[in-house]
Amino acid sequence: MSTAAATPNARPRVTPLRRYLWALAALLALLTLSAGAALVKLGVLNTVIALGVSVAKTLLVMAIFMHESEARRLTRIAAALGFVWLAILIGLALTDFLTRVPVPPPW
Repeated sequence: MSTAAATPNARPRVTPLRRYLWALAALLALLTLSAGAALVKLGVLNTVIALGVSVAKTLLVMAIFMHESEARRLTRIAAALGFVWLAILIGLALTDFLTRVPVPPPW
């Protein structure tokens, strides 16, 4: 815990507007990259690029708007465990999808 937060008359930290504007510019650039990659036929790389861009946008939002970069250790661990749980769910869904035998249609 920081010493500023421990004092009773401490003012809350105010994030400068410049930081939010940089985050906006980065999110718009990532949106442009995501939309541009969707228009180009890259095969499997479309999915890889889309997932990479979405992870980058998520981390940016968490760091800037949710103030995770300034959060306590327990809050950071909880946020990281959310990502771990999402990875487990995606892994289980992919395992189910990849181990299924294709069933031919009855016609």
